[in-house]
Order: sequence, then C-alpha cells, then structure tokens
Amino acid sequence: MKTPIQWLEQIEQVCASAELHEVNLLLDQANWSHCAVPGLQALGPKAPWFSLFTGMPEEKLLDQAPLLMRLDLTIWQHRAWLEELIEHGASEARLMVLVTSLRFEELSHALQALLQMQWGERVGLLRFYDPRIFPLLLNTILTSEQRAEFLRVACFWGWLDRDNQPQWRPGTRLQKQTGVGVSPFVKLSNEQCARIMCIGEAQQLLTGGEFDHLDGSREQRFNLLYSLILQARQESYVGDLSDYIWQNFPVSNVPV
Repeated sequence: MKTPIQWLEQIEQVCASAELHEVNLLLDQANWSHCAVPGLQALGPKAPWFSLFTGMPEEKLLDQAPLLMRLDLTIWQHRAWLEELIEHGASEARLMVLVTSLRFEELSHALQALLQMQWGERVGLLRFYDPRIFPLLLNTILTSEQRAEFLRVACFWGWLDRDNQPQWRPGTRLQKQTGVGVSPFVKLSNEQCARIMCIGEAQQLLTGGEFDHLDGSREQRFNLLYSLILQARQESYVGDLSDYIWQNFPVSNVPV
C-alpha cells in the first residue's frame, strides 16, 4: 500500500505530465463519519467545489452527496488537504482523481450529466464515482459510445484499487482542449444494470470474510467472485450465491 504522501506525489507527477497544476477530486460522502464541507469552506474561493446532487431531489443531503472539488497543488493548504483526504477517504473507496483541462463549471455540469442514468422508463443515479465500480463500468459494461463520454472529460482518471494500489486510466482529452458535450442521461440496458448489480453482490461477498482464505490479492478474489456471479446469473441460478460459488470454484482455488 502506498502512503498518502506517495500517492500525492504520483498525482502531482500525472498533473505535471498534463501540464496542469490543479487536480479534481470526486469524494463519496455516503455513510461517511466525516464531512468535507467545513474543510472546503475553510480553504476559501481558490478551492471551488460542487455537490453533484445540486438541483436534484437529494440536494438537501449535502453531507451524503458526492462532492467535486478542485485543488491547486502549488498552494500548501490545498496539498495538505489532499493528503488528509487520501488518508481518510481513499482506502475506504471514497476518492477518485480527475485530471482535466476543463473549466470547473463545465466539468461540474458534465459529471452531473454522467451521474444520471435512464433504465427503460426509470431514472436513477449511476455511482460511477465509486472506484470499485468505475473500472468494470468502463472496461466491460458501458458501450463504446458511453465509454467515450467518460473519457473525453479527462486527461486522466485515477483511483486506488481494492489492494490500495494506484490505478490510472488515460482519457482522450487534450491538454489545451476547451469545452465538452455529454448526453443528459446514460441510457442503460437490462443487461448493463444486471452487471452493475453483480458488482455489488461480489463486493458484499468479498467484504463478508467468507472467502478471505483464498489465494491472491483482494482484486483477484473480487474478479473471481464477480465472474462466478455473472455465470450464475447467465445460468438463471436461484439460490444462495455463496453455495453456487463454492460448488463452481476452479480446481486451483478449492481449499484442501
């Protein structure tokens, strides 16, 4: 696991490679024992921030909202605040990094549009800002057109994986590019929604402790659980998922 300082230094290096000295953070405050708003207010106007729930029915739930903030890495107070956020939020899968040339207001509107999903006649929130969901969302769930919308807002997306190792996904945004357009809703199919639900089921089994003894890292164990849950769904399995997983483990993972 990298220390907060080590990941902070890596963030600074990625920003420098994009010729930027500001970094954007997405912080998930849901069921968090902390609240970031007082700290952000203390930083003043040089650290703009925005609740992605603004203008939505959930707007009043500010202490539970996903927050977008922009910090200037040349200002020591901002750097210290980022280090504190990494220490208290990243290891709990609450923090994502976004390096972009977009103006803050444009980025706020774009991310709020990407937050809103449409599934048939229903609408809801797409928790793309959860680093446990984001990689699979981009790699295997979204269509190429949907994926492009997430990539065009960023020079780089960054997060810590389940083993607290930094991961980076290059975007398609150019350093000096201005403006961006994204669809007002991410329209998901039944299959896409089912796969997102499987992520939650696999994560719940991973954190439940029943499979802690298996070989491999937490990421490897999660990927195994996720693949078996997808297999169970494809086979229309009805029953306890833990039972299905124990019955269908690859031979190399069966405990002796």
